[in-house]
Amino acid sequence: MNFMDNRALAKQVAVILSLLALICLMLVFRFTTKTEVERERARALAMLETIHKLQETYFHDFGTYLSSSRGNTSDVLRWENTPGLFEYIVIDHGDTYVALAEADLDGDGHLEIWRVDPKHAEPVLVQED
Repeated sequence: MNFMDNRALAKQVAVILSLLALICLMLVFRFTTKTEVERERARALAMLETIHKLQETYFHDFGTYLSSSRGNTSDVLRWENTPGLFEYIVIDHGDTYVALAEADLDGDGHLEIWRVDPKHAEPVLVQED
C-alpha cells in the first residue's frame, strides 16, 4: 500500500464518519423535540395534575371539592384564559370530583379527553382524538 492509497482510505473513512455523525444528530433532534400536539398534551396533563393537587388541598381544608360551575369559585377555578387548545371542566359531586381536559387536536370533530379524580392523581386518557 502506498501513500496515495492511505490518503484515499483516510478520506473515505472521514466521509463515512461524517455521515454517521450527521445521522446521529438528526436522530437526536427527532427524538428530543416535541411536536405541537405533544406540547399541548403535556400542558394539559400538567394542568390536570395541578387541579388534582388543588382539589385535594381544598378538600383537606374545607371538606368539599371545588367546581368550575359554582359562581363562588371563579377566583380559584377560572379556565377561560388558559393558554392552549384544551378546555378544562371541573365538576364536583359532593364527596368526589371529576376534572376533564378536552381538545380536538387534529380538527376532525373527535375530542381527546383526559381525566383526574380523587382515585386517579395521574391523568387518565378517557378518549383518543
